Amino acid sequence: MERDKDNLAFMNLDFVQEKQGNRDPNASVYDLVFEGNVSCKNLEEVHTMFNINHPTGYKARSLSVSDVVEVIEDDWVEQGFYFCDSFGFKEVSFDPEQTQKSERFCNLDEVETLSVLLVQAGKYPKLVEIENNLEAMQKLVDGDIEEYMPFSDEVAIICNDEGKLRGLPLNRAVFNEPLEWDMTYQEMKVRFREAEKEGFTHLTGYIVFSQASFEKPYPLAARTYVVSSDNKAFRPNMGGYSIYANSLDGSDIGVRLEQYMASEYGGKDGWQIERCYMLEQPREMMDIIAGDFFIAYAPYGSNKFKSLPPELAEKYQEQFKYPEKFIRVNGDIQAIQYKPVSKEMAR
Repeated sequence: MERDKDNLAFMNLDFVQEKQGNRDPNASVYDLVFEGNVSCKNLEEVHTMFNINHPTGYKARSLSVSDVVEVIEDDWVEQGFYFCDSFGFKEVSFDPEQTQKSERFCNLDEVETLSVLLVQAGKYPKLVEIENNLEAMQKLVDGDIEEYMPFSDEVAIICNDEGKLRGLPLNRAVFNEPLEWDMTYQEMKVRFREAEKEGFTHLTGYIVFSQASFEKPYPLAARTYVVSSDNKAFRPNMGGYSIYANSLDGSDIGVRLEQYMASEYGGKDGWQIERCYMLEQPREMMDIIAGDFFIAYAPYGSNKFKSLPPELAEKYQEQFKYPEKFIRVNGDIQAIQYKPVSKEMAR
C-alpha cells in the first residue's frame, strides 16, 4: 500500500485507465504473494479458491479487485497476466520483474503439509491438509495443543489443552478399545450355541475372509463380516443354516454367509476364513474431548506428526463419524450419537 501513490488498490480497470492513461497496471506497486500449482479449471475457480478455500500455507489476504493472476501453464486458460476487475478478469500487460516479494510470500512446493482428520463439534469428521507446524495446529484447535494417545494404533488426538477449562463445546467421547479374542470358526459356533441355549446376552462375532477368496481386491473392512445371534433367523441348534452377516464397512448387508463359506456350503471354491474373533471387555468411556480436535499419524520413534495413512483415516473417520450429545443418567455420563441436520451444514 505504501508504494501505491495513485490509490489503485481495490479499484477496477477503468480507474487504472483514468489514473495512468493506460490499462496496464504499474507492476512496481505489487507484491508477489503466492506461486504454485492449483486445481482450478478457470480464473473464476482461482478467485473462489483464494477467497473461500485458501491453499495450505497461503498467508496473504483474499484475492480482490485490482490483483493480478499470472497463468504460467494451463489446459484451459492461455498463458498471460489477468487483472481481477469488478466483473471477471481482463488480460493485461504486466512486468513481474518490477514486483517485490512479500514477507507473506508462499511457494506451495516448499510448504510441508500434513493430512489429518479434523473432528469438530456437531459436524461430520473430514480430512484436511494443514501446514506441519505448531502455529497451524494451534489454529485448528483454537489454542495451545495437547497430545493424547489412547489407542493401540500409532495415532494421536491433538486437542485444545484448556478445552474443558474454557468451556468449549463437548465434542466426542473416547472409549476404551475392546480386546480381541481369536478362535476357530468351530469354536465360535460352539460359543454361539451355548450362549443362546443358556439365555446369555446375544453374542457378536467377526469372520475375516482371505483376499484370495475374491476375484478383485477388497480392503480388510470389506472382507470382515459381523455375525450376531440377535436376529430372527438364528437358531442355536442349526448354526450353519442361518448365518446372516454384514460387512464391517457396510458395503455388503444381510448376506447369507453359509452359501459362500467353504466351511459351510460354499464348496471347495468357497470363501476361505482367514481369521475369526470376538470382542471381550466392556466398552467404557475414558474421556470427553471439548472443542475441535484432529487425529494425526504419530509413529513410535518419530518426533514429528505425519499424514494419516488411508486405512487409519478410514478407521477413525468411521469411529468418530457422528457428533455426540452428552447426558447424565443415574450419575453416569452417556454419549448419544446424532446426525447433523444436513451434510451441507456440517461443512
